[in-house]
Amino acid sequence: MVAFGPAVRIALTLIVLVPFWTSLMVRTFAWVILLEDGGPIQTLLSFVGLGSVPLLRTNLGVVIGMSQILLPFLVLPLYAVMSGIDRRLVLASSSLGARPVISFARIWVPLSLPGIGAGCLMVFISSLGFYVTPALLGAPDDALIS
Repeated sequence: MVAFGPAVRIALTLIVLVPFWTSLMVRTFAWVILLEDGGPIQTLLSFVGLGSVPLLRTNLGVVIGMSQILLPFLVLPLYAVMSGIDRRLVLASSSLGARPVISFARIWVPLSLPGIGAGCLMVFISSLGFYVTPALLGAPDDALIS
């Protein structure tokens, strides 16, 4: 979102925020429909050649559903921090001979650590209180923290 122009940035922000504004129950039941046996995702996986992969009532299904639901809690703090990083630092490192991967690892990532920490903390604390999503997407015999 930080690397693109205003039009793409607005579109990406809407892609992140519109599901965030939708009810938790609606999103979870949508994942139940998508992940069920014979559902669209399982049909796509079998079409690609991965066979019949069980997704609903597994830990993988819970991770997929919770990742989509908690994604805005990580993306928004990261965007807030990364939009304040001066891009001239990366240009300066490249003018001094650093490759793009080195510039990213030694400049961009350390300057992004406050956003990474804040986002991870928000996601972790929010996931501790999740009850509905693991109950609907997971198996009854799998015990989770919530």
